[in-house]
Amino acid sequence: GTPLTSTASLDGSGHGFLTPGAPVVTDTAKDFAVGGWVRPARVDGTRTVLSQDAGTARAFTLGLTPVGSGPAWSFSVGGARVTGGLPEAGDWAYVLGQYDAETGTVRLYVNGREVGEETAAVPVAGEGDFQIGRARGAQGYRDRWQGEIGDVRAFDRIVVPGELTALATRTALRVGHWALDSAPDGLAPETGGGAPLKLGAGASVFRLDDDPCDIFDPDCVQDWPLEGDGHLGLDGVT
Repeated sequence: GTPLTSTASLDGSGHGFLTPGAPVVTDTAKDFAVGGWVRPARVDGTRTVLSQDAGTARAFTLGLTPVGSGPAWSFSVGGARVTGGLPEAGDWAYVLGQYDAETGTVRLYVNGREVGEETAAVPVAGEGDFQIGRARGAQGYRDRWQGEIGDVRAFDRIVVPGELTALATRTALRVGHWALDSAPDGLAPETGGGAPLKLGAGASVFRLDDDPCDIFDPDCVQDWPLEGDGHLGLDGVT
């Protein structure tokens, strides 16, 4: 999963795109970065997540492209292209490309980690419209995205490592929690109201005595729960 509550789903057709009808990166000769959460439905061919028009071409393109015998994430600025990572259909990834004007370096990040860079990039003026899900070509728009895109962001500066980590972080989603400190009628309840766990014949819940001895007393031989008020014990036989 991702930290997103909603995304745009694009079907790869001529109508499957989003655009503000204006440039977002206002000066492609200066520092900039673009990125977002993506889940491709298909990874064959060249497919565009983000781009910006430059006449009948693109000032930059972020997406995926064939490399060797398989697909790779890709970020292009002018004639410089960097590829890396392994996109898989149906899997979420956070992809971000950035251009460092001072060094002329193009970098690509996947899930917060740099997967490649290319130096001596020469940007082209790109004052055309920003595009989500397609890229401009001599014969019109092409390389259309099929899948989901969310949390698209553009920056007029370099994104620092700490920000990259935060942008690409996926908080774990708890789908089940059984405290295992009680099991009425042989069923350990799920704390969120989900399906309970049924204890087998060789399973039991250990509970602390109602009047335990002092844990600091050297003569105390009380067994204590592993966590909370109780824990599950298995006999390893039945």
